[in-house]
Amino acid sequence: MPTAVDLNEQINHLLHLAHDFKALHDRVRDLAVAPGTEALRQLTPLVLKSQELVGKALLPLSALDGSPYTAVAGSRQTLNALGAVVSGASLASSGLAHALAANPPDSTGFAGPHQNEDSIRNARHARAVPEMVGYLADAAHQLDMCETACHDLATNIARDVERASTTSKQKAPHKISPAQYEALRTLAKGGATMQTQGRGSTIVLTPDHTLITIATIQSLDSHGLVCLDTSVPIHQGWGITVTAEGHRALAQHRSRTGATTVPTATAAAMPTVAAKREGRR
Repeated sequence: MPTAVDLNEQINHLLHLAHDFKALHDRVRDLAVAPGTEALRQLTPLVLKSQELVGKALLPLSALDGSPYTAVAGSRQTLNALGAVVSGASLASSGLAHALAANPPDSTGFAGPHQNEDSIRNARHARAVPEMVGYLADAAHQLDMCETACHDLATNIARDVERASTTSKQKAPHKISPAQYEALRTLAKGGATMQTQGRGSTIVLTPDHTLITIATIQSLDSHGLVCLDTSVPIHQGWGITVTAEGHRALAQHRSRTGATTVPTATAAAMPTVAAKREGRR
């Protein structure tokens, strides 16, 4: 069952995350590379902070995935963009870690004849500088992209909240019957599959084996309360999920009747809907 999520809280989280990405970007950009112990001292907190931001970037993605927000038009693009932020933050952290790995520590190698440690150390430092600068530039670029993406995502989700609020005020939830309520309540728990079996008969399969008639599914579908995945042939099974409007209808029915359970829908004749679906394509 979709988990409720406070979109305003996610918007605020993204705005704070954008601020954190910018702050780390500025620190990386302004870093003066001096290979050796000093570079290790400077890079260590930056690597740790970048890893922290990866975790923070995962939070809104985890919160919104599987929530009622996924039924909002455009939510797919939002979730994909959140995944890209996690990837960008990870790449930035990787770049900082590579810069740290490329930094030559102030240490002594194995003893050898005519070996001048000072000359060797200076040569190693000289080779490391351009490599470290390159990694730091890549990390700064990724952090800059993450900051911009977080601002854009916060704006997009805020727009979705406003759009949903306007739609809610303009359109009252569809009133459902007890049988439709029972069907929606079952579908909200884990969805269902509509599938043809022998001799062309069509049935609805639910995880808890609740019987839902084809007529009930057709009625719910006609009012936009459920969504049928018709991207595959019906003999492979059409997935059935509850839409955002369906969840609103469920909540409205509960508040109106105080219902917690209703009699289980009984089995009835199940006419095929394959022809109907094929005609819509």
